[in-house]
Amino acid sequence: MAYKDPERQRAYARQWLKRNPQKARDAVRRWNRSHPEQRRAAKRLYYARHREQHKAVMMAYHRAHPEVLQAKSSAYRARARAAEGQFTSAEWRALVQRYEGKCAYRGEVGPLQVDHRVPLSRGGTNSIDNILPACRSCNGHKHAMTEAELRALLAAEGTAITPPTIE
Repeated sequence: MAYKDPERQRAYARQWLKRNPQKARDAVRRWNRSHPEQRRAAKRLYYARHREQHKAVMMAYHRAHPEVLQAKSSAYRARARAAEGQFTSAEWRALVQRYEGKCAYRGEVGPLQVDHRVPLSRGGTNSIDNILPACRSCNGHKHAMTEAELRALLAAEGTAITPPTIE
């Protein structure tokens, strides 16, 4: 039913949306699929208008979920090197939990980084079975060494720990 008064028309539309949420969702999805360019333009416009708010929300999310950012950054590096495999933030969290939040090399507690047993630069994969949690110091010290090479170096220095048995 068409109304002459635009405010009355908007009120009717709001009521209809409340009564028919699934129909409204389906209609929006159909429109988005059939108008991809306008949808992208609308998203860009929304982001441009709410840039600071969006950045603040994303920053808060990444502070609350650092493992998501680590998984994303590791996936980006792996794609850049055309490495095979990938892991999720849930797999990373489970791995850190198995190591009790400690560095796999020295057993130090603190912020952990994704470390590749066989580095990507030496043909390693980015799958979870090639990943270890490492403190920043060990990860930086390891650089392009394999896990075995770093463990041998740490043993020679007398700072290595016996790696936990992880299944």
